[in-house]
Amino acid sequence: MPDSEAELLETLLARVMRLVSVHLEAPVSDVAGTTLSAAEGSLLVELRAAGDITQQQMADRLSVDKSRVSRLCAALERRGLIARERDVRDRRHLRLCLTESGEKAATQLRQAWREYHDRMLTPMAPSERHALLVGLTAFARELAAAHAEQLEQGRTGGEQTDRAAESVGQDQRPTA
Repeated sequence: MPDSEAELLETLLARVMRLVSVHLEAPVSDVAGTTLSAAEGSLLVELRAAGDITQQQMADRLSVDKSRVSRLCAALERRGLIARERDVRDRRHLRLCLTESGEKAATQLRQAWREYHDRMLTPMAPSERHALLVGLTAFARELAAAHAEQLEQGRTGGEQTDRAAESVGQDQRPTA
């Protein structure tokens, strides 16, 4: 048994990360006639939720670098699931939007993920589900704050800020 909560967290996170990495290695599913990686599926579902946004905004939403989003978008564009167009107000930016096939794939994928998560939550007691959601919300908030701090230190050579962290995850808190 671990000696502290931090040790227990480390042990549990290592286990969860191993399980998630195995889960993410497998193709997401065959949606819209094509098999998607977990990253491609995540981008599609996020774009469906966000609506028409730029590649940079998507990179920010996914907390990945712009070049990674660019590669994912290129692959999805080749499959006819998204379209990229120059922003008419700022030609330096590419705007992303789902195609009809992309909308269908994102909707199917979101539904499949929701059903999968429902199957994981169903065996839990209501108090366990609530505790999980409260705990994950707090953990996500702290990870976002640490990530924002690292980004800010990289940009300013050590200065710290909490502004970016404060805005992350504010609309996804579970209610008591």
